[in-house]
Amino acid sequence: MPVRQEQSIEVLQAGAVHEAAISWWYADRKWSVRVESSEFDAIEKVADDAFEALCQVREQLEPKGWRLGMAGARADVWPSGMARDQGGGLQAYRLTEQGAGELVDTFTPVDPATVTTLAEQKAETERLFDEMRRRSHRR
Repeated sequence: MPVRQEQSIEVLQAGAVHEAAISWWYADRKWSVRVESSEFDAIEKVADDAFEALCQVREQLEPKGWRLGMAGARADVWPSGMARDQGGGLQAYRLTEQGAGELVDTFTPVDPATVTTLAEQKAETERLFDEMRRRSHRR
């Protein structure tokens, strides 16, 4: 498993973009994700996979209006069960109505204006999965 990794990202609140650092690591059979910025207190969460730990961080920051600029927070990105179980949630699929598309790295920095809330992301993921199921039943 990878050692602790860290990178800079942009975070957005009320139209203003700020710098932040995100780090993730695997220890004691759990994944940890930590986000730090001069704009808010550091938040660290631990879960069975890195994507879930990221979701928990987002659940704490999003009610305060914060959006984290990373691929794993885009509306059309969600990991498969296998990506979570075997890959630690470090990669997720770009979803389309036709099916799972390319794999993206969960923590790849993106423009924070292109991400959604976790609730919006879950709703879009469900919509896309429903559409994929409808398409597969029509065949």
